[in-house]
Amino acid sequence: MGSNNSNLEVKGLTISRNEQILLEDIDLAFKAGTISHLIGENGAGKTSLMRALAGLLSLDSGEVFWNSLKSNHPEANFSKVLLFLAHNLAMKHELSIAENLQFYSALRGKRASTSDIQQVATELHIESLLDRNFAELSAGQQHKVSLCRLKLEQTKLWILDEPFVNLDAQTRDWLSQQLMSFANNGGVVIFTSHQAIEGLKIHQRVSLSHQQEVSA
Repeated sequence: MGSNNSNLEVKGLTISRNEQILLEDIDLAFKAGTISHLIGENGAGKTSLMRALAGLLSLDSGEVFWNSLKSNHPEANFSKVLLFLAHNLAMKHELSIAENLQFYSALRGKRASTSDIQQVATELHIESLLDRNFAELSAGQQHKVSLCRLKLEQTKLWILDEPFVNLDAQTRDWLSQQLMSFANNGGVVIFTSHQAIEGLKIHQRVSLSHQQEVSA
């Protein structure tokens, strides 16, 4: 995966919504091989920060850097190294599970094999659903499908909005293992969660409020 250069930095970031400042003039660093937990009350700006990091929300001021290049610089290749999983899941409802997973992996340049999809689906106990359309699944099943992408796409940065919500204990453990393995291989993980995740090694906690704080 290449652990030497996978660093995300935020400098002077300010975000507002409806003329209300959510985050003001913040500097953050997310280093290769680390897991960072964003915490804060509802409305503190966690999702807005994640969307801004992913390039999906315009900034009032500041810059986002990937490997010392602005994230929108062509040479940063940011869209290829980033995997952002949010509540809307971004899946195509008219495609089957397998087709969705192949589609998104192909965008990275390497189409996931049938056997790879079968393997991760088996790990998440949804192997019997691969031929069904995404729209036919329950919310919990759809969530598991989105988590399959973590193992099927070659990326260096995971930004995950409440990835542990509504998961059973076995799947939470599976997800924790994926996050730690990804970080151990030089990846960068940024996630939100309202619950404590037992057994997950967190390197940095970023508390979002009117006064932004970062603690190791």
